[in-house]
Amino acid sequence: MINRLAFVAVLLALMLQAEGCGEKAKNEEPVNVPVGVNIIENPSFENWKGAVPEGWQLQYLDGYGERMNLYGKSLKEKKSGEASFYLRGAFNSDRWMILVQRHRVAPRYRLSFSAEIKTRDLQKSRGQMERSNIFVRFFDKDGKRLQDRQYADVYTPYQIGTNEWRRFEKRVEIPKNAQYADFGLVCEMSGSIFFDDFEATLEKPIPWKEIRTKYVDYYYLDSCPFPQGAIDKENAFVKDCVKKLRLKTEGKVGYYYYTSVEKLQELESVKNKHELRSYGKREFHTTESFKDHEMVHMLLAPLGYPPLGLAEGAVYYVLGSLQGRDIHLIAKELIAQQQLPPLYNVFRIKEMNDLGMEIAIPGWGSFGIWLIDREGIDKFMKLYKDSNGVETPSSFDAVFKNVYKKDFDSMDREWRQWVMSYQARR
Repeated sequence: MINRLAFVAVLLALMLQAEGCGEKAKNEEPVNVPVGVNIIENPSFENWKGAVPEGWQLQYLDGYGERMNLYGKSLKEKKSGEASFYLRGAFNSDRWMILVQRHRVAPRYRLSFSAEIKTRDLQKSRGQMERSNIFVRFFDKDGKRLQDRQYADVYTPYQIGTNEWRRFEKRVEIPKNAQYADFGLVCEMSGSIFFDDFEATLEKPIPWKEIRTKYVDYYYLDSCPFPQGAIDKENAFVKDCVKKLRLKTEGKVGYYYYTSVEKLQELESVKNKHELRSYGKREFHTTESFKDHEMVHMLLAPLGYPPLGLAEGAVYYVLGSLQGRDIHLIAKELIAQQQLPPLYNVFRIKEMNDLGMEIAIPGWGSFGIWLIDREGIDKFMKLYKDSNGVETPSSFDAVFKNVYKKDFDSMDREWRQWVMSYQARR
C-alpha cells in the first residue's frame, strides 16, 4: 500500500509539473516519405534532356546582366558512370543559373545530403558572391520559402581553387513547418565546378518530448528530462526579459536539452561542439538546463542583427551584471587604465576580438545600460531595430543620430565622463 501511494504521489507531482510548465505537444500526423534511401532522381546525371539532366530544373538565382554562367554535361570529368554536371563562370559573368530538384520531406525528420565535387580555378572576381557548392532550401505546404534572408537554408562552405574529386556532406534537422526541400547546385564564381553522385536521405526524427510554453518550446529525451523546476526558472527569466525590453515576441524559441556533450555530438553529427545555436531558426541545443545570455539573444532575433556591441548592451541591461560584477565598475577600471578605446574604434567583431572581448563587452554593455537608463528603453529598441545589418561606424552614426539627435561619438564621451564618476549602488 505504501509503495502504491508513493507511486501515485510521484505521478501527481509529475502531472502538476507538466501543467505548470506548459502544454505537451500532440503527435504530428506521420508523413509518407521514404526513409533510408536516396530520394534524388538521376543522382549521377546519366540521363539528359538537351543540356539539362532529367529530373532536375534550371532556375535563375541572381544577377541582371547578359553574360550568363555556363552549364551542362561533362563526359571528361566524372566520378562514376558516363557524365557529370558542371557550372562555369567567367570573370565577367553577371547572370547566374542554378540546378535544383524538389522533393517532399517530413518536418523534424533528419536529412543527410552529399555529392562528389571537383573544382578547377575557382575564384571570386569583382561583383561575384562566394557561392559554389551544394545546398538546400525549405518550403512550406504552399510552396513559400521558410526564410529568404540567404540564398540557401542549408549549404556547405564554398569551394575555391583547384581540387580533385571529394565528397561533401551535411546533416540537418528539417524545420517544423517544412513540407518540401529544393536540393541545389550553385557556382557564382569564376572557374568550374563539377558535381556527381548526389545523394539525399531522410531519417526518422529524434524522439523528442515537447513541452510548450508561451515564449519557449522545450525539448528533451525520455532518458533525460529537465531537472525539477528548471523550466519554471527559465520561464520566469524569459518573462522578465520580455517585460524589461518591451518585446512583442514573434514565434517561439526552441530549447533542446541533452544528457551530455557526447549525446549532443552523436545525435547532431558534430565534432568538438559542446553547444549548438541557430538564430535563424531561433533554437539552441545544450546540456545546460538554464540559459540566460543566449536566451536574450534568441528572444531578440526577430528584430534583426545589429552590431554585436549593441546587442550585448541589451543583454546586460537584462542580466544586470557581468558574472556577478557591476559592469559599470568594470568599464570604469578599463577606462582608467586606458585599455578601452572609443567605441567607434571597437565596432566590428574583428576589432572587438583584436582588442579582447573581455574589454570590449564590458565597454559596450555599460554604454548600453547607461543609454537605456538615460534615454529610455523605447529609444534603445528603435536603435536596435533600425541598425539591423549595419556594418560600419559611419552608417551606425547616421542611425544613432536619427534616434538620439546626437553623434554616437559625442554620446560615447558623455558616457565615459559619467562612468568615471560612477559609484557602486549600495
